[in-house]
Amino acid sequence: MDKSTIIGLTAGFGLIFLAIVTQGNFVAFVSVASLIIVLGGVICATIINHSIDDLVDTFKTVTTSLKETEKDPGDTIEMMVMFSRRARRNGLLVLDDDVMYVEDDYLRNGLELAIDGISEENLVQILDDEIKGLERRQDLSIRVLESMSQYSPAFGMIGTIIGLVMMLQNLTDPESLGVGLSIALITTFYGTMFANLIFAPLAGKMVKLAEQEMAEKEMLRSGVISLANGENPRIMEKKMLSFVTPEQRADYIRINGERSYNQKQEDKLYNHWINQQKDKWESVLSNL
Repeated sequence: MDKSTIIGLTAGFGLIFLAIVTQGNFVAFVSVASLIIVLGGVICATIINHSIDDLVDTFKTVTTSLKETEKDPGDTIEMMVMFSRRARRNGLLVLDDDVMYVEDDYLRNGLELAIDGISEENLVQILDDEIKGLERRQDLSIRVLESMSQYSPAFGMIGTIIGLVMMLQNLTDPESLGVGLSIALITTFYGTMFANLIFAPLAGKMVKLAEQEMAEKEMLRSGVISLANGENPRIMEKKMLSFVTPEQRADYIRINGERSYNQKQEDKLYNHWINQQKDKWESVLSNL
């Protein structure tokens, strides 16, 4: 899972817990009724605004995005440049048996289309449509999370009103007065906490991850089109590097530089590329 998300959530809830236990009793802040009002209300309102499927898809998208480890674009570029060198020597069909091992679905689909000899116009259209589809799904997830962050404080206020009504109906009963006041305050606490520590930060995180994924897909799109057009591997490399950060570009140049390969080295590199999707290329390159 994304490290910064884990650290942020753990530290956030930890600080709240620490503040409570150092000044009072943590059990006093636990209310099932308040939790039902806030979370139940947020879920119901979100379903009304969007749909059950949208809510489920959002949780799937968030879970998947946070579980994915950050990829080094330099490794992907090196793999594509290697494919390009082989294709220029032996033709695109030489990659036909190996594309199935490419882990990225978008890249694998693009390579399969290029190898099948699809026209450049259709190839560009399909790759662009896939990016737009991914962008729509990510945008939906962000909007759902933003809606939940807006509903959460509102249902906290609803819980407060419910608690106050309970108090006014039982002014002569001290015990009921305490229950009503507890629900009124704790529900507001829950609503504010969920909105500002979970839903809104996750929406912001998804915006950041979506931007990173869009840049990655644009980079892959550029590489696939370059491969299909039979461009020089160095030209492909320069095009793909334009989508990475200056730090990533400098790191890639440091590792690869003006490296050239003889046939034996190329074959050795090619025999390792499947496993190198999960590891660093630098470890293999150093042994060529």
